[in-house]
Amino acid sequence: MKIAVLANIKEDAPVSPDDPPGRWDDLDDLKTVEATLDALAELGHDSKYFPGVINSIEDLKTFGPDLCFNSSEGHYGNSREALMPAMLDMLHIPYTCAGVLGMMLSHNKHIAKSQFNLADLPTARYMVVEDAKNIPENNLRYPMFVKPAFEGSSIGINESAIVNNFDELVNQVAWVINTLHTLVLVEEYIEGREFTIGILGEEALPIVEIFSPTGYYSNSQKEDFASEVYRVCPADLSYIQTKEFQNLALRAKKVLNLEDVCRMDMRLDTAGNPYILEVNPIPLMYPDPKQASLIYAAYAAGYTFTDIIRKIIESAVKRWHLQ
Repeated sequence: MKIAVLANIKEDAPVSPDDPPGRWDDLDDLKTVEATLDALAELGHDSKYFPGVINSIEDLKTFGPDLCFNSSEGHYGNSREALMPAMLDMLHIPYTCAGVLGMMLSHNKHIAKSQFNLADLPTARYMVVEDAKNIPENNLRYPMFVKPAFEGSSIGINESAIVNNFDELVNQVAWVINTLHTLVLVEEYIEGREFTIGILGEEALPIVEIFSPTGYYSNSQKEDFASEVYRVCPADLSYIQTKEFQNLALRAKKVLNLEDVCRMDMRLDTAGNPYILEVNPIPLMYPDPKQASLIYAAYAAGYTFTDIIRKIIESAVKRWHLQ
């Protein structure tokens, strides 16, 4: 097959002095793109990289791919992850990962949580705040967790994200708004253990447990195995707990219309109740398992990087009826 690899890489990001810390951390790097191209070549595909921007349309049409391997996060806007799927839909080109609806639902965290509630999936109680001077009336309990409503890769989460009183809440909401100019999601903080579950096709991978002395997983820690955070896979869970987490992840994937590959962040509270925190429809895929939880979990399941790419392609080919 002819496969176009679409990505927004860090090296080409429109960096600005006004960018907040970690603004482009959810983008791929050139090494990931090269590893993907190598894996596709090993699988016998004719592949080529294209930047995930509108200027690539004509070159993409000239290449004439049978399928696009989409890793594009986009650069701007609250629906930026949906821009490339929308463009590919208009061009009638099949692609991997979620479509427009799935990308928009998952990137808008408060909307994703509303979908979880409708589907009776466990998630922390929450509220959305537009203005730090006008916190909505609520019955949420402290501690609470404050984060941007639209970002991924823990962008906008710092050491003050867990708040224990109203003054701390107001200050942290103001910081997120002033830093990222976005709506703020405030949810009850779930005390307990943190996990992440990757999904390849319809297979839930071994569960990764995340250990952090701060009680949360910050942007600077998320992809840095040299930090004080460390991970264990498979997680020390009972068979029943493991299956419960994996089934919740698969249900959440379906509710949000995700496809081919994704990753779920979850917590297990002190009473043993699981909660879905949020979803990543385009998980980072650095070929080094020390830098990406999905790859770490897939390697623990016995897959190579080429196997991972193959499973994503196979899932998309089946879904788009390409064979």
